[in-house]
Amino acid sequence: MHNRFFIEEKIETNGKIAGKKIVLESVTSHIKAFRKQPGSKIFLYDGAGTVFSAIITDISKRSTVLELLSADIYIEDARKMNVFLPLITSHVMDQLIARLCELETTAVIPIITERSIVLKNRKEIDSKMSKWDKISKGAMIIAGKNFSTVIKEPILLEEAFKSAYNYEVKLIAVPNADLYLRKYLESFDFSKKDISVGIFIGPEGDFSQSELELSKKYGLTAVKLTDYIMSTFTASIYSVSNLICYSH
Repeated sequence: MHNRFFIEEKIETNGKIAGKKIVLESVTSHIKAFRKQPGSKIFLYDGAGTVFSAIITDISKRSTVLELLSADIYIEDARKMNVFLPLITSHVMDQLIARLCELETTAVIPIITERSIVLKNRKEIDSKMSKWDKISKGAMIIAGKNFSTVIKEPILLEEAFKSAYNYEVKLIAVPNADLYLRKYLESFDFSKKDISVGIFIGPEGDFSQSELELSKKYGLTAVKLTDYIMSTFTASIYSVSNLICYSH
């Protein structure tokens, strides 16, 4: 039964949690959708590591009154798993971001490449960012994660390369690379607790030759995922799944 909800409001406890009454608006429509009633116990996630347990005491048209029971505060994993994704067809991009946010992805950074989709203006970018943020929060709740994945604004590919320059692991998926991702991961020492990992996934049609040459300038390691050609969607899920398995 669904009893986890993301809250937009910041809960001020002032040191007191058990028995404190709060009124929230952001969860009300979801609570009604899942037919929660006064007396139901639910969990409230703020996306930044705090999870409150609470009892619903009253539900009105626009707000919900809850009594807090406890709060658990979690510390985010020092390891960072960042995925650099090309802008692709809207509905596919939305689904891909949702799946990555269900995994242990710290941040998703959309990148603008020679063969990626182009966002036309600021309004379109803002609309996408708002939608992706909601997708990230929803995925966090579905997966039962304590932290939401950060979705950053789209940036140019070279700017993304620069941002990953100091990562301990910085990879770029290239179909004809000599080194397999699996072989690279088997040979890398992931014992460091605060390691930063970044992987760049190409658009449909892959990165251009000039983009691949540019990646070498910033010290990225080219890795081959499999002997088969994957879509951007499949390549992203495959890569992140492997990175998670080998880095633990």
